[in-house]
Amino acid sequence: MATRLPKALLTTLALLLLFATTATRPTVHAHTGLSTPCGRYQSAAGCPPPPPGQAIDYDINSPIGSNLKINQTLCKSSIPYPFESRTVYKAGDTIQTAYSLGSTHGGGHCQWALSYDGEKTWVVIQTEIRTCLQTTPDMQGSYRIPVKLPADAPSGNVTFMWLWINAIGDRELYSNCADIRIEGRNGGSVQGVAPLIANYGPSNPHFPEFPTAEFPDGHELFATRQQVTIMVKGSEGGAVDPSQSGVALSPKAANQPNSA
Repeated sequence: MATRLPKALLTTLALLLLFATTATRPTVHAHTGLSTPCGRYQSAAGCPPPPPGQAIDYDINSPIGSNLKINQTLCKSSIPYPFESRTVYKAGDTIQTAYSLGSTHGGGHCQWALSYDGEKTWVVIQTEIRTCLQTTPDMQGSYRIPVKLPADAPSGNVTFMWLWINAIGDRELYSNCADIRIEGRNGGSVQGVAPLIANYGPSNPHFPEFPTAEFPDGHELFATRQQVTIMVKGSEGGAVDPSQSGVALSPKAANQPNSA
């Protein structure tokens, strides 16, 4: 008959495991970043060169902030790729997202979101709680996670964002954005929730480490995300306009993280 270990002992063992992991952490942090679709200014093979005046982001895997401070904006870089450099997907497609090999910090929480208005308004299209990036990397050293685009997504130039709250290590928030084009219906709406922004400065929620199921992981906060509806204007003739993909409307508070 199996012996059930006391909860206190399990907690102690988890803390010892956490200590061993963090004690051997290299001083040069090898984190994880979005490589497919190409994160903005990504150096990976097959990714387009940065827009004029911008440089390759060789630190694309680094966090954008921690529970103590904000280092960068949600997309890290605010200048998008031009129309002709964007990867094209059809509404309803499943994107086989890939993440470069690095430290996955015990997994954690991931969210994927879309913006049609230049990163002012976001709507989450997929969430993975606790188990994100806990899979085994493939032969190319990448982690792959399928993310399905809404079947009724309107056509337009879209920013595709990945957010990650790591389970183990410094309390950080990771984010990369990819500039894509969606071919779907001519105008319409996308409904969902606003992203949960955490470990991003002292004014946003703080998630402590959660190395095992014995530790609280803050999953209940995901149920408090505000509902969002993005309305996208159709274009005359149904074609995608390279300069204007639509206007997104949503309660501002639902998408703007605290900046202090």
